[in-house]
Amino acid sequence: MKTLQFKKKREKELRDKNAELERFTYTVSHDLKSPLVTIKGFIGMLELDIAAQKEENIIDDMQRIKSATDKMTNLLNDLLELSRIGRIINPPVKIPMSAIVAEAVELLSGILNEKKVVVDIQDHLPDVFVDKQRITEVWQNLIENAVKFMGNQQNPKIYIRFIKEDVKFIFTIEDNGVGIDEKYHQTIFGLFNKLENKSEGTGIGLALVKRIVEVHGGDVWVESKGYGVWR
Repeated sequence: MKTLQFKKKREKELRDKNAELERFTYTVSHDLKSPLVTIKGFIGMLELDIAAQKEENIIDDMQRIKSATDKMTNLLNDLLELSRIGRIINPPVKIPMSAIVAEAVELLSGILNEKKVVVDIQDHLPDVFVDKQRITEVWQNLIENAVKFMGNQQNPKIYIRFIKEDVKFIFTIEDNGVGIDEKYHQTIFGLFNKLENKSEGTGIGLALVKRIVEVHGGDVWVESKGYGVWR
């Protein structure tokens, strides 16, 4: 029975990897092509505007070309980052999770202050043995995601807590935002999945979170009942 269960689990993992590879291929062929098409189009317009000496149009053309190159750079950087996640890049160290969370909050102090978001961190989060840089990235992504989908809360708050179940450590990040529709709970950690197509970024943040946590032997999931909880 255990052998059969293991086989089914491996088959599911293989299907998931194949689906992920298909999305990866689509992104490389489509999302990278999109800014190139934009650049090519505006280079043509730029040539015409230079010939016609339309200064305002020339400036606009150049700004649009720059925006397209920035988009491509960001996507390439994210793809490179994703390719590195399959391994821990720094030697694991024993460190209080409180220190890692505090560093992530400090790195995001700009957007937290701008949005007037209060982050409530439980005292004395336990020590963990991890790649500090990678786990800091996890908290940064989760906190930033909570801020992004906070909605129009008058008093936005994020709560970071810890639960011990037998030998397992469960860290949670909860906010009083609008929550995430249950239909997205299974797909939200997929490659390049975005809840809002108009939102900035490539949609790779939560895929990175999942990869990093799994490399450390953990798991991550989302619960939502009108507010968001990540565990």
